[in-house]
Amino acid sequence: MDLITQFPLGDDIAVTLLVLGVLAVAALVAGAVVPSRLQRDEDSDEVDDDLGRRLGRQLTASGSLVLWVGLPAMVLLYLVPGSTDDRILRSAMMLVGLLIGPFAAWRGLAVQLAALGVDAERRPALIARLGALTVTGALGIAILPVVVLVWFVHASGASALMALAAGAAISALAIRVTAAPLDTAASAAGVLVGTDEHEIEADDPGNLGAAHLRTARMYRRGAALSADLVALTTAAAAVGILLGVPVLAGEGILVVLLGLGVAMLAAGAVALVPHLGDAGRERGALRLGGLIPAVLGGIGMVVAAALWLPSAYKNLRFAQVGMETFTDQAVAGPDPLPREQLLPQIEQAGADMGEMVSYTDDSRDAGALLDVVGLYTVSPSTVVAGALGLGVVVALAALLLLDRTGNRQGGTVLRAARTSRTGGALGTLAGLGSSALLAAGALSLLLLVAAVLSVLSAGVPGLALLLLVHVGLGALVVGVSCAGSLMAPTLADRPGTERGLRDAAAGSATGPRAVLLLAATAVALPALLPVVTALQGAPRAATLWEDRALHALTPLSLPVLAGVGLGAVTVLLVTASLLDGSRRLGASAVVETRAAFLEKRSAVNFDELSETVRRAVLPAMVVVVAMPLVAAFGLGPAALPGFVLGAVLSAAALGLWSLGAGATLASASAIIGHGRYGGAGSWGHSGALGGAVLTAALRSAIGSVALPLMLTSSLVSALMVSSAVGMFTDDTSAFLRWGIAVVALVIALTCWVVAATAPEVDLEDGEGEIAKPLFSRPDEEPTDSLDAMDWEVADEGAEPLAASKPARSTRSQSSQDPDGSAEQDGSARSKRVTAGSGRKRRGKKRK
Repeated sequence: MDLITQFPLGDDIAVTLLVLGVLAVAALVAGAVVPSRLQRDEDSDEVDDDLGRRLGRQLTASGSLVLWVGLPAMVLLYLVPGSTDDRILRSAMMLVGLLIGPFAAWRGLAVQLAALGVDAERRPALIARLGALTVTGALGIAILPVVVLVWFVHASGASALMALAAGAAISALAIRVTAAPLDTAASAAGVLVGTDEHEIEADDPGNLGAAHLRTARMYRRGAALSADLVALTTAAAAVGILLGVPVLAGEGILVVLLGLGVAMLAAGAVALVPHLGDAGRERGALRLGGLIPAVLGGIGMVVAAALWLPSAYKNLRFAQVGMETFTDQAVAGPDPLPREQLLPQIEQAGADMGEMVSYTDDSRDAGALLDVVGLYTVSPSTVVAGALGLGVVVALAALLLLDRTGNRQGGTVLRAARTSRTGGALGTLAGLGSSALLAAGALSLLLLVAAVLSVLSAGVPGLALLLLVHVGLGALVVGVSCAGSLMAPTLADRPGTERGLRDAAAGSATGPRAVLLLAATAVALPALLPVVTALQGAPRAATLWEDRALHALTPLSLPVLAGVGLGAVTVLLVTASLLDGSRRLGASAVVETRAAFLEKRSAVNFDELSETVRRAVLPAMVVVVAMPLVAAFGLGPAALPGFVLGAVLSAAALGLWSLGAGATLASASAIIGHGRYGGAGSWGHSGALGGAVLTAALRSAIGSVALPLMLTSSLVSALMVSSAVGMFTDDTSAFLRWGIAVVALVIALTCWVVAATAPEVDLEDGEGEIAKPLFSRPDEEPTDSLDAMDWEVADEGAEPLAASKPARSTRSQSSQDPDGSAEQDGSARSKRVTAGSGRKRRGKKRK
């Protein structure tokens, strides 16, 4: 009992830490035991012998990227000013963060593999259990090092927690950027070639890209999702404690632990809520299975905060975290003063706040004094409970809003499907427009919350940003409460599942992923506070332009504006790099899959693509880590707040948009494939399939990458700001500072050139071994294999041999259209293509 009663932060915090530690260990043990004991059919068609090898190769590629980028970042972090003990602890915690990301990804894959081979009858019952297992395991991996660090280092471990969160964000970013090109390659092989060109269902074993689609989905839903949860949870804990201790003293740690504990309990409670519904109500049951734990967890968290925290600011635990005296000269003068001694004057000033504001200026000292007085006018229990409640409400609203993009019977999806009948471009345009509107609505909710928090915080910037972190904690509780929806596509959107449940599960993960992205935005933006605080507390520089580059934080400051632009440019550069890598790997996958169909191979191997993915995505990783150095040392430390703001808001907006667009077009193509609006094989279906692949590539390149990207940018900026400020104030040569920025740019440019000059498939006409059968439609039914074709044209006047390919296997759904529109549309199209080919041949003969 002495271990608890003598804990420096209080016995309640000690008990909370112990409970969190036990829950984390229990989640890890359950994640190791349950998958191994799950009964599976090892003879199932979905149990691929090469699946484990493909997943292992992809995880290895991600791990190598983590080491290539994370270890140099860890060395740079060691050079940040501080005592030797602090440097070692920070670097060690970043190493832990770099390692727990791949570990969480491996564990998430284990749960995905356990779901393979499960009988179709048992899949619905396992949605809640396996979903809870996946999410609680990721939360446990993130919470356990936080508990250990707070237990031993207490309130002084905030910087070490920031390093831990930065390492976890870098590892999550590596996993996401590695998945993006391979995801596009799998979609190109399975959808563009298998489904669109050969009319084979994407999940049909006869589709040569089906195995790679399964691999990409499992990696995205298991490995990448688990790494994202680890990065978000550690970032919420680190930023919450870093900002909470100076504002709420010991209760700043307590609120963070309370939010993490409720998130763990809500995710675990998902296993107890059934996700099954009657025929026609599967989607409502699936959504209700996440709403019940979210609402109960949110209410419990708000009530606990309101009853646990003191209602008077003066009753906070200042002494336990070393805040029993005022040390700021703006408040205490030249010598520190105890809080009790100044408390009567502060309370009197708070009663006369209006008069006090009128007699103060805009200087830093005057602002610090007003902040202290303002803090004593708020009720901690009220503002914290209100912020947590706002996070829950906004997350629920965003969940219902973005969930429409995946609803196959909703107006958004049906509009995109109908418009696809007029052409793929217009159908894609309809999906992009609808999802942009929904994304704007979701992001507007966060802006509305910011306006409310400015009132709750009594105008104190530090308290306002801390409450924004608490909003992120409330949203995190809602996001993890939808564990069943996150797992539903793995279990229910598979062959052999009833049509209603499969449609309900197909887009169910879009809403929860959007909530997690909003939670990450609410956590990443408050990282501005340590950056701004370091700049405001820095001494004056030697020259005027250096001083402006250090202290000018107004909207008219060119460094701030340049930082905002650099943040937006960073997001665009990452998107461009990943899209180019996706283009290269996707083109190679299409050519290889077409050749495999022509040669009548039983499988297609993408081993070479997996080996080259690291080269393709390395520029994206380097750009995210290098741009904060460019902003701080090239543009000036004052550019860092603008950089964080530009990167976070740009990533959030584009991420929400691409997430919704990907879900909308995927659902639209499925609707048409099931028989509506022309059915399988129609023009509308072909256009919707192309739009689905396009928006899926956008979703992989920015929608999925947005969460770790914004966390990495904000956390790295907060960790290295002290180093940039020190070099601007200790007479370090300006050429050395600019040299650091130039070196960072050179490294990023070199990685970009290396990736851009990588060999790619030759798509030119008549070059190398590229042959007509791979890039043109056949003129007649196939009779020969690929080896029997004439790949060369003898002379200009000679006719090349007709390109051939295997007979298409028509989808079974195409005959389900009650009015026969699918068959009529497909046959009409084939007649027009044949007639067009005949006209071309007759034109050649006349010439």
